[in-house]
Amino acid sequence: MMTPSNLPGFSSFINVVIGVSVIIGFIVIFQAMYTAVMERTREIGILKSMGASKFYIVNVILRETALLAVTGIVVGIIFSLAARGAIVNRLPLLRVVVSGEWILNATIIALVGALMGALYPAYKAAQKDPIEALAYE
Repeated sequence: MMTPSNLPGFSSFINVVIGVSVIIGFIVIFQAMYTAVMERTREIGILKSMGASKFYIVNVILRETALLAVTGIVVGIIFSLAARGAIVNRLPLLRVVVSGEWILNATIIALVGALMGALYPAYKAAQKDPIEALAYE
């Protein structure tokens, strides 16, 4: 039987693959949010000139990131369950388990990774000078 408990080192391999995936996901989210913040320099300048605090700017960016992450999590879970159904339908003897623990772990990893990836861009946006941001084209 080819299960993680019968193959030595398979669990470690899976953990390494998950770790690499999390790191790559963190980098992708960081780059996407950094680009989004840089493209909105003028809007951030308008908010700051109207009196928005640094905390408010960070809060807006982190809320947007959380919303995108939750949407991605829901879509990912739906695709996973659909793929599971297709696999079970096509190969009825193959056992595919999607547990609540798996869904919870994936959700936590995705949310933490997304928020950590957006923290630096949000901080950089909050530090922008409103005059320079308004003059940005």
